[in-house]
Amino acid sequence: MISNGNGTSTPNRTFIPAKPKIDIYGAERVFRVCAYCRVSTDNDAQLSSFELQQAHYQQLMGTHPNWDLRMIYADEGISGTSLKKRDDFNRMIAACERGEYDLIVTKSVSRFARNLVDCVSLVRKLKRQTPPVGVFFETDNLNTLSEDSELMLSFLATFAQEESVKKSESMVWSLRERFKNGKLLTPALLGYERPRDAVGNYIKYAPLQIVESEAVIVRFIFDAFLAGKSTREIAEFLTDIECPTKTGGVEWNEGSINYILRNERYCGSVLTWKTFTADLYEHKHKRNRQDRDQYLYTDQHEAIVSVETFEAAQVLLDNRKHHVRGRLPTMQVIGDGIFRGYVPINHHWINDDPNAYYQASNSVDNGGQVRRVRRSLFSAFDLEGYQVVRGQFMTARSESPTIAVTNNKISFNVVCARRFIDVPYIQLLLHPSERKIAIRPCKENAPHSIRWRPDPGKPVIQKTISCQHFGNALFQIMEWNPDYLYRIRGTWVARGSDQIIVFNLSNAVPAAFLEAEADDSDAAKKRRVDLCPEEWNDTFGEEFYEYSLQNSFYFLAPRTDWKAQASSIAVPGLDQVPVLTDAELEESMINLRKRVGSRHGE
Repeated sequence: MISNGNGTSTPNRTFIPAKPKIDIYGAERVFRVCAYCRVSTDNDAQLSSFELQQAHYQQLMGTHPNWDLRMIYADEGISGTSLKKRDDFNRMIAACERGEYDLIVTKSVSRFARNLVDCVSLVRKLKRQTPPVGVFFETDNLNTLSEDSELMLSFLATFAQEESVKKSESMVWSLRERFKNGKLLTPALLGYERPRDAVGNYIKYAPLQIVESEAVIVRFIFDAFLAGKSTREIAEFLTDIECPTKTGGVEWNEGSINYILRNERYCGSVLTWKTFTADLYEHKHKRNRQDRDQYLYTDQHEAIVSVETFEAAQVLLDNRKHHVRGRLPTMQVIGDGIFRGYVPINHHWINDDPNAYYQASNSVDNGGQVRRVRRSLFSAFDLEGYQVVRGQFMTARSESPTIAVTNNKISFNVVCARRFIDVPYIQLLLHPSERKIAIRPCKENAPHSIRWRPDPGKPVIQKTISCQHFGNALFQIMEWNPDYLYRIRGTWVARGSDQIIVFNLSNAVPAAFLEAEADDSDAAKKRRVDLCPEEWNDTFGEEFYEYSLQNSFYFLAPRTDWKAQASSIAVPGLDQVPVLTDAELEESMINLRKRVGSRHGE
């Protein structure tokens, strides 16, 4: 016979009692306890609350003799929606996982974690340990070591999370209304300070005031950048001379220079809501790309640099992304010869405004000459009404220099390459009013030169130039459909040592890309279909005298100098931003070094 544990015996059976449930209040076991405190902001009132919480837990341990308080962990000014940056909280969890504590005591579920997933998963993880680690939420009177705690914990964690969501929505609304009504958040930055009242307190929403000793550094950064220095070179120079940052350090980097160059406050403006918290729980910040309402307030405080200087820096920053190096790119125009009024194209330039090209082209006059064709040059007969048949109807495509233009690139066919077979560099020229594109040989150091033949020893192939922003401007000038490709046949002309290729954009042949038919063997490909321009329906070509005017370089007297290599000049009136010369920049660097040295007592 075998005893059943109650003084009676039962054949073949032994009773083994379960361990008693964990009782965090029972005197039979001492619990190694840690406490956790958190305040959600870092203002003085909340920090006072934080100190009171610490004192409270010291007193609480006295009411529970079996609780041995080993450590109080505390995070100041950290949100509870994420575990990131809660350093003490994460140290506490790591210590629990090492078996250093049996019980965590905290004020409420919302203090522990406002994220439902984090809260429940952490409690379960701690409870699965051997021995298990519990969490006691004092205000909620919830002990996670009890078997019926899971449902109540889920409810409380859900409410805590929803409270955070509501608070976040309230904060977004508050910011939106504040920005809408001109109550701007303008923390001090290098070159500025926030004004104070008579007792030394910051004046809320007051305009920033210039700190001249710092503003000198800001002006130097803009001047050096527009003069061709990279952000890395500027940062290295400022670090080398131990120029102080806003926080008093002397280490500069490209990020700090970019921050200054991109900050609209330096030209007196304030742009609201540049970034926002895209994820409430991960606290990930995202650049505002019209995800939130924004307001741009101008003339909010005294500017350190002009609006023109700031905007020029933005253009140059955007160009640097496309590997454009050197100074601020300027519009050029040719003022003499057969290319008078043509604009050399910087195909990397971030500028898709067609008006800039019209202004540049129109900035030079025609030299007092009236363009007309002397009819006696061609024939004793009046050729009025006769047409010159379009080359598209007469010449095989492979025999003509041709370009294919989309809104992001221009491709020159092999014939163009063969005509310029010994040309290392070219300039791409545009006359927006005459609707013409031309290319001419040039030297490597010519404004906006383009490498034409990278390796003359290799076979001749077509040349493609990427030009997204110029392409957009060109399509606006020509009023072309951006979904089409346009092919234009050109004319190669040589006189003496000069050679050029000119493309009349008005004769462009559009091509549409159509989906392949359903029964096509290669249905995944699109077919390109040439379209006939509507204005070609009733004509074979251009009126003879109009054609002669458009191609007047054909009919210049044999001894007339084309001046095809006439130099381009900066467009007068458009270059409103003064850019330092190399000598002026060097002097500016010397002056700044001296100024910084005098502050260091050198």
